Formats: sequence, C-alpha cells, structure tokens
Amino acid sequence: MTILLILSGLLLATVVVVALGDRLALPWPVLLTLVAAGGMFLPWPVELNVPAELMLPIFLPPLLWALARRTSWSVIKTQISTIVWMSVLLVFATIAALTGSILLLLPGVGVAGAIVLAAALAPPDPVAVDAVAEPVGIPKRITTSLQTEGLFNDAASIVAFHVALGAALAGSDLSWLHGLGNFAWSVAGAVIIGIAVGRGAAWFTDHVDNTAARNALTWVLPFAVYILAEEVAASGVIAIVIAAVEMNSRASLGAEDRLTGEAFWEPVEMLFTGVAFGLIGLNVRAAIDEVGSDLWHAVWVGVVLSLVAMLVRFAWLSLSLRTNTRKNREFAAPLRRQEVLLMTWAGMRGLVTLALVLSIPASISPTLHHEAAVIALVVLLCTMVIPGLTLPWLMGKLNLEAGPDAAGDEAIEALRRRARQAAYRHVKQESGNLPPEATAAMSGWLERQFDQGEGHREERRKELSRWREAASTIRVGALQAAQEELLSARSERGVNPAYVDEVLSSIDMMLVAAKR
Repeated sequence: MTILLILSGLLLATVVVVALGDRLALPWPVLLTLVAAGGMFLPWPVELNVPAELMLPIFLPPLLWALARRTSWSVIKTQISTIVWMSVLLVFATIAALTGSILLLLPGVGVAGAIVLAAALAPPDPVAVDAVAEPVGIPKRITTSLQTEGLFNDAASIVAFHVALGAALAGSDLSWLHGLGNFAWSVAGAVIIGIAVGRGAAWFTDHVDNTAARNALTWVLPFAVYILAEEVAASGVIAIVIAAVEMNSRASLGAEDRLTGEAFWEPVEMLFTGVAFGLIGLNVRAAIDEVGSDLWHAVWVGVVLSLVAMLVRFAWLSLSLRTNTRKNREFAAPLRRQEVLLMTWAGMRGLVTLALVLSIPASISPTLHHEAAVIALVVLLCTMVIPGLTLPWLMGKLNLEAGPDAAGDEAIEALRRRARQAAYRHVKQESGNLPPEATAAMSGWLERQFDQGEGHREERRKELSRWREAASTIRVGALQAAQEELLSARSERGVNPAYVDEVLSSIDMMLVAAKR
C-alpha cells in the first residue's frame, strides 16, 4: 500500500507541476527537476526501491514510442549524417571526455565504473528538448535535428553502459573489440526486429476496425519490442524507433486514429516522465544519508561533469557547422554560429540519464552507487533547469528568426496550398452531382429552396435531403484528398513531418466532424 501511495503522489505531483508550468509559461521538465531537487530537503528518507534491471524496461519504451511516432523515414534519411555524427560519434566522444574527468575526480571507481557513469550522463534527452523547445519558439528545423539525435543517441550510450557495467560486475578488463561487436549486432538486430514488428503491426491495424484496439496495440508494442530485442542482445531503443516509424509509414491510419493517439500518448509521456523524476528525487534523499560529508564533493563533481559535457558538445557542433555549410545541407542544423550556441545550450539531460543512474546496482562500487544519484541531479540542474529558464532570453539575443524559414511559415503555407488544391480538385470532379448553385454557395441555395410554395414542400425536402447527402459525401472526399496529399508529402525528402502534422491535425478534426 505504501508503494501505491507514493506512486499516486508522484503522479498527482506531475499533473500539478505541468498545470503550474502552463500557468507560469515555464517548461514542465524544468519544474519537475526542481521538485525532484526538493527531495534533498525531506526530513526523512522515503524508500521506493524499483529493481535496477527494471528501470529501463519500465520507463524507456513508452517514451521512445511517443517520440518516434512523430518522425518518418524521410526525416531519418535526410538526417542520417546527424544520426552518425551526433547520435553515435558525439556520444562516444562525450563518454571518453567524461570518463577521464570522472577518473580524476573519483579515482576509486575504476575505469569500468567511470564509463558506467559517463555513459549515463552522455546522451541529451529528446523528451526534455521537445517540452522545452516548443514553448520558446526554437525553429523546427533545429528541433527536428535535436529530436532525431535524441532518438538514436540512447542506443550508443546504453550499449556502452551495459558493456562497462558487465565488466565492472565481473571484475574483468574491458574488451573494446567485444564492445564494438556488441554495438554492431545491437544495431543490425534492432533494425531487423523493428522492421518485422512494424510491418506486422501495420497489417494488424489495417485489419482491425476498432479505434480503441488500434491505440491499445501501440501501448503494448513498445514494451514487447524492447523486451524481444534485449533478449537477443539487440538494442531495444533502436528497435522501438524503427518499429514505430515502419508501422506509421505503412498502416492506413485514419483521422480518428491520429487524434485519439495524440490525446492518448501526450499524458502517458507526461506521467512516465514525472514518475521517473520523482524517483530520482527520492533516491537523492536516501543517497544524501549515505554520502554524508561527501555531499558537496558530489555536487562539485556534477558541476564539473556538466561543464565538460557542454564544452565537448560545443566543439562538436562547431565542426558540424563547418561540414553543413561546406556541403550545403539546407535541412540540417546547425547552419549558423548562433545555432551552434543554441544547440549546445539545448543539450539537456533527462529521463535516460535518470533511468541509467537508478539502474546502477550497489554492488558495482559503494562510492559510485552513493554519489551517482546526487551527481545526476546536479547534472540535470546544470543542463536542463538553467538552460530551460534562460532559453527565452537566449532566443531573443541570437535572432534566429533571420535564418532560412525559421518559423516554418513558408513550408506550412506550401503544405496548406497543396491540401487546398487537392480538395478543390475533388469538388470540381464531383460537381456534376450537384446543381451549380450548391457548388458555388450551398448556404444561399438552401435559403432559396425554403422559399418555395407549400405544394412542392415534401418534394423539395426529399430533393434537399439527396443534395445534402451528396454534398456531405463530396465534402468528406475533398478532405480525404487533402489528407492523402499531406500523407504523401510526409514521406518526401526535404519535407519536415512536424510541419505536415501541424496542417494534418486541423484536417483530421474537420474530417471527423464531417463524417459524424
């Protein structure tokens, strides 16, 4: 009963914090981090011991699926250089720099233990970026690059984490050749599993008429895919991302599926993140009692590691800027020095860092186990809270609106134009089923019909009913034509799916209303 009480409290606190964030115009992950930090000042320790091996399977699958369903194969193909450069190479470079720093600051943890902590702190979190970026108006081209990086960088960090953790627990030396082999198989195996599951899920969705059942499938799949991939030593993270993208690209999802899916996944994403943040807060309070006089040393270590991670990220993005401008990658980021500063500042650590730190067992190292929770919370404060609170000010100073279609207005208007033209083409094709007056101005035609004499009222009523049904059918067909045009555009190279989804959402709502 105590566990249920604590979980209920964490869920309620999450809802309150999110509502408060909306009222104060502050990103809710930032407020959640502050609330988690408040766990340091609880007068008594509150224990909620989740087994270390269950932290990742519980929290990662639903959150990764919620994010992956928003992207597309076209974005992945366009952003392939970002995936390799930022999601893999930058993660390994950050792990290397953090490992060296940890060995200097915490010499007793050993090389394997240092890599374990470094791998947990290395990857920026797409959930935090998504929640913070939209309210402050970060251009969607940049947000897309940050989200794509976040979807795949977890795989590199988790593989490094598990390899180092296994060596630390076994008391053996690290085998880099073995680690690279594991990474190669984890990627290849995950892609195979993700594509197979995604295609199977798309087939199932196309043969089930119940909207609730189709949405329920998307809730079960992330956990199933993750467990299946991890059982064969593949990357559960990549398998989830691939399965979500493959399913959404092949399934014939209707307007109701998209609207109810968005309404379903948004609170799931929020509540799971809130519970994870709450758990780190509770663990920090327990860790403080264990750390004792070493508390401020752990805080100092967290500050230094945050600075190291940000410096490595700034240097890496500066190299990326030179490559993007030299190769004229107009859909990539960064493209200007201002964007380098913004993307460095937006390298926020979040849920993956929390989950990995909480999954470090006590047997690996007493020093590391006691201080890791405090260090992780300090890193979150430095890389999420401070950037999250100062991003609005930074956006005003950097003048990012001067970049290429920064707000996406041109892209959105072009998509609206395509949808409008598709709807007009359908109406024109079906105009023979209606009088010209109805096609030109249905409301005026209706007013004229009601003015007819009493003798023809029943006949007119039947005729009006037939024309109204025909008009409704054409209206639905026009909206479906606009919908199909946008879905086609979503898979085209160079088209940002975030822009498509923004236009598609309004058409989906109109289509649902028209059908009803």
